[in-house]
Amino acid sequence: MITPRYAGGLAVVNDNFVLYLGGINSESTLQSVNVLDLTSESPHWGPTYNMLSKRRWFGVGVIYNCMYAEGGFDSEQRLSSVECYHPSLNKWTPIADMCVRRNAVGVGVLDDVLYAVGGWDGHQVWSSVEAYSPSTGVWSTIPDMHLSRRGAGVAVLGGLLYVVGGYDGASVLDSVESYNPKTNKWTMITASMNVARSFAGAVAIDVPQYCKTY
Repeated sequence: MITPRYAGGLAVVNDNFVLYLGGINSESTLQSVNVLDLTSESPHWGPTYNMLSKRRWFGVGVIYNCMYAEGGFDSEQRLSSVECYHPSLNKWTPIADMCVRRNAVGVGVLDDVLYAVGGWDGHQVWSSVEAYSPSTGVWSTIPDMHLSRRGAGVAVLGGLLYVVGGYDGASVLDSVESYNPKTNKWTMITASMNVARSFAGAVAIDVPQYCKTY
């Protein structure tokens, strides 16, 4: 990347562009975005349009090739704000704020709905979850998870939203739970991970689900 950083967000848009957003370098929280163009004969990282806000420990999701940056921390306060990047317009636009401030929020996309899972506001670790549909432009609450989690991994598999690990304010978790939008219910998964972990990345590749820690 152009700028060394961590605690940022990573997303793929149009199946051809890898974007790394925000995060922290040695000095400050960033709002800059680096992009890797995979269509180039010699792919390399370059700059693209900055986010509207500085963000670290935030969530990223993609719907209809639009990339959403949710919550996080700007070095002064935890954020409830959300912004969207439109590749065709090359610009960021703000959308409706989440109902609460969510730093270290987990994000997943299922059936073209964006889910903001857990996180914390600097005082309380949330078990609450919000859902955003671009067609309505409104955030709505869904049932709470069984456990409070910040820094949880989120992945989608078989029509379910899986939430993996995280930190509940007292301990790092090895538990996993899933949300079924058809029944509007959360279910604890019987098999816990072998190792408790937070701030882990989760991705679904065919079957089963694989988790990768950093």
